[in-house]
Amino acid sequence: MSLRLSHTTWDALDPHTIAEFWRVLLKWEITDAASYHPGSDECYLVSPHGYTVLFYKVPDAKQVKNRAHMDLVPEDTTRDEEVDRALRLGATVVDDRRHDLGWAVLQDPEGNEFCILQPDS
Repeated sequence: MSLRLSHTTWDALDPHTIAEFWRVLLKWEITDAASYHPGSDECYLVSPHGYTVLFYKVPDAKQVKNRAHMDLVPEDTTRDEEVDRALRLGATVVDDRRHDLGWAVLQDPEGNEFCILQPDS
């Protein structure tokens, strides 16, 4: 017997707004258009590889650092271009380690951390 990962769930005060940030950032598709609208309690996104992320409405704001986060690697752009694009979409820089470790730690508009890594050469 084994388990299969169904999806990853992110708590959100406003699932549609935060899902829109991630949809544009990741260039993923809307899975369930019927529930993907302002005021939705949950919004799903699916990657081109079939990985699903659910943004689910909760009543409380994020309080502390995430115990898990997404690490993102640019596929057809540079790390710095993607950091700049994330900032234009509403992300903020938490810890810029591009000069020594090769990545930048950012937060989405609700404060969830994620990293943009330097792609392998």
